[in-house]
Amino acid sequence: MSQKSANISTAWTLPDQLQRKLEAHPLGRNLFITAIRFYPENDVKEWGEPKGAPGYTLLYSAHGNGWYETDNGRHVVKANQYVLLSRNTPFRCGHDARTPWRLYTAQFTGLLADELCDYLTNGQPVHTTPPLVGRVAQFWDILHHLDLMNNIENLLYANFRFYSFLGTFRLSVFNYMQQGSDNQIEQCIQLMKQQLDKNLTLADLASQTHISASYLSAIFKEKTRYSPIQLFTSLRMQKASQLLKETNLTVKEIAQEMGYPDQYTFSRTFKLIMGISPKGFREKS
Repeated sequence: MSQKSANISTAWTLPDQLQRKLEAHPLGRNLFITAIRFYPENDVKEWGEPKGAPGYTLLYSAHGNGWYETDNGRHVVKANQYVLLSRNTPFRCGHDARTPWRLYTAQFTGLLADELCDYLTNGQPVHTTPPLVGRVAQFWDILHHLDLMNNIENLLYANFRFYSFLGTFRLSVFNYMQQGSDNQIEQCIQLMKQQLDKNLTLADLASQTHISASYLSAIFKEKTRYSPIQLFTSLRMQKASQLLKETNLTVKEIAQEMGYPDQYTFSRTFKLIMGISPKGFREKS
């Protein structure tokens, strides 16, 4: 299935005999799709599970608006929002007549399904997610390989991709190809990588990105869960790790290479980030 077919509704369901194979497979049993569906804007059907599904149900509106209804009432789902419904939850859903949604939905289960659901929902019913480049392409790639289900390798590949697909829904994910704050973060990260040998401050980064220090700090914490300086320090220690592995430079020389005033400050920072001293890291490597 290609994105060129994105104006046609489509659905796929995992046969029972293949589900038993995945449940027994050491790489397949942790997470696998049991059903996957796509509804374009021109599909006016309501859809649901009157008895509830045995796995979790993801509803993702990439465009337009819709709704879903459970015993707790009806809830609106807007563009770039998703819902994860718990196992065995009866529900039905449908589009908004004025601005119909483009709905991507998947049902899944497995040994890690509970943990993944907790990771993605954090106890909230409806979530807003950035329109990440590649998310929809992943959906169609997954569906394409599920269509080739007679080959267990295609099923495994599709479900490996599904991990990545679900991971894009976390609010901390930012789209480096998107304009706005996400792109500003990426520009700042690139500046950091070019200056790992310097002791940059928040003021330095704000000046170089031409935005205020308070705004830079706010968007970093919202999108990455790090402050700019925390991320910069982490990048520096990753570079230091590479030097410890791949060169014969002393710890003192690496400290100087990374712009630290002395070996002690560098070693203390390295251990704080990496959980081990530079010397211990080199010996372990």
